[in-house]
Amino acid sequence: MGSDNMPYRGPRIGLCLPYEGSATAQDVVDVAQAAEWAGLDSVRVGDHIAFPVEFTSQNPTMADGKYPYPIDNPRLEALTTLAYVAGATSTIRLMVNACVLPQRNPVIIGKAVATLDYLSGGRVIFGVTLGWLRENSSLGQVMGGWMVIFGVTLGWLREEFDALGADYPHRRQLLEDGIEILRALREQDQPSYEGETYSFAPLNMRPKPVQSPVPIFVGGHSRAALRRAAAMGDDWLAARMAPDDLQEHVSFLCEERKQSPRADQPFTVAATCPAAVGGQNPNVLDVGDRDATLSTLVALGEAGADVVNMVVVSYDPAETRDAAEALDRHCGPGR
Repeated sequence: MGSDNMPYRGPRIGLCLPYEGSATAQDVVDVAQAAEWAGLDSVRVGDHIAFPVEFTSQNPTMADGKYPYPIDNPRLEALTTLAYVAGATSTIRLMVNACVLPQRNPVIIGKAVATLDYLSGGRVIFGVTLGWLRENSSLGQVMGGWMVIFGVTLGWLREEFDALGADYPHRRQLLEDGIEILRALREQDQPSYEGETYSFAPLNMRPKPVQSPVPIFVGGHSRAALRRAAAMGDDWLAARMAPDDLQEHVSFLCEERKQSPRADQPFTVAATCPAAVGGQNPNVLDVGDRDATLSTLVALGEAGADVVNMVVVSYDPAETRDAAEALDRHCGPGR
């Protein structure tokens, strides 16, 4: 590290697309293509259907409990955006970070993810979350008695659940049943399921995903969330976290994974890093600074991250393209 000729040996790098804000369709494609050209591992988008004008839910990923961007920002729907990007790229992986599974029907989500994976040649990474915004759950009618959101994570915006008509109090069981359903859909020839929140008789559902399996990232930082990731996931998705905190969480996760029925299956960790090109914000990595960027990536890797997802906090398309180019200059050799 520190020499322009030294190959990069840190975690794989992902980049958040400017799905939030004023980006045009061409802006989103340009950033995705710049990331692919730079040799990055993946591009990702977040998942929120709608933000209520007023809500009291606390965002567990931020120290102040607030959502860090204007709630009236335009936001592109996750799977639609990745389908659009898939047609304009050929190798870079496509990640939902992360789908609020308890807000959506898991069979519908499973079909959409399998189709995207099939059409993209096996490039989908699927993250799930519980969801936190209750208000969003009353927006629509629940299919089959509940809705599941794509990612996976529980979610935190209780008001979002309310707006969508989804069952916030039972979101943990919905999430766990939803993950099991997603696995059944991709692994069984004629999948069926009988659970607490959802059941269905054997189905014909093809084509199957190209990947076997499509990786399922499970988000959340609580001990319960880490146990869920260890028991049910292929990967754990960490939000903004310093290396010391990340290492503590990864140590707990590894111990839990040893006790999991999936202990013999591969398991990886993805961390999130807020970024900018230039600027003086001490809480945001300046990816224009080579030494700072490499030091941060190495520290997160040593703490247990296999992948670091860079989020340009401005969501400005030009700055996000510049970030992809800077990461290529700093980390390109040997990645």
